[in-house]
Amino acid sequence: MNLIERYIFRRAFSLTMTTLCITTVIVLITQVLLRVNILTESGESLGTFLMLALLLIPSMALIVMPFALLIGGSQVLNTMNADSELAVIEAAGGSNWLMAKPILIIAVGLTIVSLALLLFVEPWCNRSLRDITNAASADLVHFAVQSGAFKKLQDNLYIQIGEELPGGDFGGIFIIDNRQPPKNIIYYAKRGSIQSFNDDDFLVMTDGEIQQKNTETGAISVVRFQSYALDFSNFGAASKGQSFHFPKEQSTAYLFHPDPNDVVYKTRPGLLRAELHRRFSEWLYPLAFGVITIYFAGGARSNREERLWSMAFAGLIALGFRAAGFVAINNAGRTIEYAFVPYLVAIAPVVIFTILIFLGKTARGSQKWTDKLGEIFSRLHGRLSSLRPAANGSGQGGSGGAR
Repeated sequence: MNLIERYIFRRAFSLTMTTLCITTVIVLITQVLLRVNILTESGESLGTFLMLALLLIPSMALIVMPFALLIGGSQVLNTMNADSELAVIEAAGGSNWLMAKPILIIAVGLTIVSLALLLFVEPWCNRSLRDITNAASADLVHFAVQSGAFKKLQDNLYIQIGEELPGGDFGGIFIIDNRQPPKNIIYYAKRGSIQSFNDDDFLVMTDGEIQQKNTETGAISVVRFQSYALDFSNFGAASKGQSFHFPKEQSTAYLFHPDPNDVVYKTRPGLLRAELHRRFSEWLYPLAFGVITIYFAGGARSNREERLWSMAFAGLIALGFRAAGFVAINNAGRTIEYAFVPYLVAIAPVVIFTILIFLGKTARGSQKWTDKLGEIFSRLHGRLSSLRPAANGSGQGGSGGAR
């Protein structure tokens, strides 16, 4: 890269990374707050909380990364245009490639990073995140002993433990499970303890009963047991004697060759295919947004109001392609025809706007409509200005009458 390209690259890269960090932190806070209750109620340490936040970063960064490039690259090129730097470059014989090359380099770099995150880092982080929340759920049992009150493990899943007996056993165990309507299940046991088998934590209950009620028919069944085990690390799968992981938690190699006995693979195999298509299509969005940035922000223009409308239009187009990508991925696992849609949505902006750039087609709004909008805003401003003195006068008169 020459001096001008390095100058544009340095400014665009710095602003893109700053935008990426800020937006990722904002989105990360919202996601952490959704999971903070189970960590605080189970008495987990600050280190566990920080690890939870770190494991969420890859997923959040993948969503924010293309938009950070769009904002960072557009802001730098807009600022250079406002300072007449782009006009000077073009007047000195510089081509549009001179301004596009730094943005493309950043876009390609972010695309490679996205591919690595999607194929390797994000699945491992999602699986580790699941392990942390499962461990916190198991620790929540010990916390429930101290409080003696019902504690929420998941939505519509609650537990209460009356006391802790000598030897570490629990006494007076109540579990309410309303997660699968119309079935309402209540577990009760006089005694119980947490035991580990094959790295999984089980709540082994003795001398109790299971009450199941169908809220639609009113039918009630009661089953007494001498010993019963519930998988607390993955509640709900224990009764079937198996555990499962969501497709987003599986490795990429596993998605190509899933276990035939996998619960998700046997019941909803389309979810595994959709996740595989997501990983091999979403990494293209930084490149797509980079090309959109070059098309709408590249090149010197004299009318800055027109440029503002063009950048707003660029943001709407980028948001539209990203939203279409989410919809396409949700349907990608249905049929072979749907499987190609996520790739078409991700590649389409790259092809379309690259062709427009090479053809020299610029995004220029109608000056007529720009002038009309300016007149409308001027009239509104004038009317608001004329109403302020009248309002002030009436207010003074009213206060005078009161006196």
